[in-house]
Amino acid sequence: MNPLRQLSLADLRTRGSEKWRAYPDDVLPLWVAEMDTLLADPVRAALETAIASGDTGYPDPEVYVEAAAGFAKTRWDWAFDTDLARVVPDVMQGAMEVLHAQRAEVVVINPPVYPPYYEYLAHTGRRVVEAPLAQGRLDLAALERAFAEARPARTSYLLCSPHNPTGTVHTAEELRAVAGLAQEYGVRVVVDEIHGPLTYDGAFVPYLSVDDDAVVLLSASKAWNLAGLKAAVAVAGPGAADDVTGFPELVSMGASYFGVLSHTAAY
Repeated sequence: MNPLRQLSLADLRTRGSEKWRAYPDDVLPLWVAEMDTLLADPVRAALETAIASGDTGYPDPEVYVEAAAGFAKTRWDWAFDTDLARVVPDVMQGAMEVLHAQRAEVVVINPPVYPPYYEYLAHTGRRVVEAPLAQGRLDLAALERAFAEARPARTSYLLCSPHNPTGTVHTAEELRAVAGLAQEYGVRVVVDEIHGPLTYDGAFVPYLSVDDDAVVLLSASKAWNLAGLKAAVAVAGPGAADDVTGFPELVSMGASYFGVLSHTAAY
C-alpha cells in the first residue's frame, strides 16, 4: 500500500483521532500535528505482524535505542553512545524526567514555543523564565539575561531544535554559543529534537555534536506520524550521563510496545 496515496475527505472523516473529532463536519481541521497520510509500509508491516501473532506485551527498549543510533549516524553522521540512552514514554515526559534528575527549579524557554512546555513545567512545579526569539532566531543576549535572572536557583534550559512552531533550524554557531553561555552560568541544557528528521540538505545540527554536557530527546513520532504510538529516546552526552542513566526501569516501561515497534521500523 502506497503511504502517499491521496486520502479523500470522506476517508479522513472516519478517523477517531482528536484532529477529526474536535469540530463538526463543516470545519476542515488544520490545527494539530497529525498527518493526513497512511503509514509507511515498514511501520504498518511491523504493527500488523505483531497483532497477527498476538505479540502485545512489554517493550524491549534496546531495539529502539539501536535503531535511533543507526538513523542518527546515517542521516546526520552523528554517533551517540547507546549506553547513555534510555527509552522514555514520549519527548515531553522524557524531558520532565531529565529535569527531575537535574533537580531543576527554573527552566528557561524560547517563546513562541510549543504550548505544552508551559503546561508540563507548571504541572511539575518549576518556574519558567522566558528568552523570546528575535526575528525567529535565538536571541543570545536575551538568553544570557534569562540565565542571569534565574540565579541562584538550579536552572535548566529546554531548547526546541528545530524550533516549533517557527520552523527555525538553529545553526552550529548558534548552538555553540548556547553551550558557552550554559557553561558560563552553570545551566543544564535539555534539547527537544523531535523535528530533526523533517529537515533537509544537512541543515539540522544535533546538539550533542557541539556540546557533550547535555541531554537530547529523539522520537520518530513527528516525521512518521506516530503520535498515537508513544515512545521516545533520551540521550545524554558523556558530561550529563547521570541525568539519564539513573532513570528507574519503570520509565522505559512506560513507552508503548507498539510505539517501540513502530518507531524502530521507521528509523
